[in-house]
Order: sequence, then structure tokens, then C-alpha cells
Amino acid sequence: MSIQFGPEWREFENRLLRTPQVTEASLRRAMTASLLLIEGDARRNVAQDTRRLAGSINHRIDGTYPTLTGSVGPNVRYGMVVEFGRRAGGRMPPVDALIGWVRRHWGPGTQRQLRGRAFVLARSIQRRGTPPQPFMRPAYTRNQVRITQAFARVGAQVTTYLAGQRIA
Repeated sequence: MSIQFGPEWREFENRLLRTPQVTEASLRRAMTASLLLIEGDARRNVAQDTRRLAGSINHRIDGTYPTLTGSVGPNVRYGMVVEFGRRAGGRMPPVDALIGWVRRHWGPGTQRQLRGRAFVLARSIQRRGTPPQPFMRPAYTRNQVRITQAFARVGAQVTTYLAGQRIA
């Protein structure tokens, strides 16, 4: 008994060899779309004063298939404090970091007055803490269904590719 494979077998074998590249490209598209959903939602819903925190929310993708990793979040240090709050009795926040806020919200003054007010505010934050104002977790939660759907489509796209059809 003899078995011969036709030209379609070679085409399938070529597609099979290219599957990791096709899979990575599909995963990158799904991951980018997902991270942009979270990024946009978080930027719209973050507590804002100067919009510096919102402007610092970015995404990035590291690695290659099969170990792609996507991350999204702010790159300013106080982003975590806004998201999770600050516990009462912890360390006092840096006084210098509060001077701009004091100037915008309590009005002008001499540098010494502004620093004194910022110190009072920092001490109050140390004693009372600050409540969380989540913006990243809710952004993920609100978009979770769309993210899951995007990654489910990756499986369908790879299967379609292996079957020899064009990926939409």
C-alpha cells in the first residue's frame, strides 16, 4: 500500500510552519486593542486635577510569542496612591510634591506660606490617610467582555489560517 500526498499537503505544511508568526501577529493585535480599551477608559475616569496622571497612562507589550506580556498603567509614582489610597498612620507624603496642589486649591502665597500649608496637608494625609479612587481596575472590569472576545477571535483566526482561508 502506498500513500501519496498531493500539493495541498505542502501548502498545509508551509502554513503549519508559519503558524507561530501568524499567531503572534494575531495576539499582538488583540492585546493592543485590549490595552487601548483599558487605557482609554482609565484616562477618561481617573480623578483629575492637572491631567498629569491621565496623560501618564500608557500601554506596552513585551516579549515574543508564546510569552507576550501586555501592561497598562500610569508611569507617575502617585498613580498607585490614587488607585489604592493611602492608609492612615503611614509615612507622610513629600511636602514638596504638594506645593503645586496647595497653590492651585488654596490660592497664592509666599513660598514659605505655600510650604507651610503643604506641610499641614501632608501631616493631615499622614494621620487620616486618603481613600482609594480606583481607575485601573474598573477600566479592566468594564472592558473584560470585549477583551475576552478579542482573544477568542485569535483562536478562530489561527484555525482559519490553518484551513487555508484568508484571515479577516
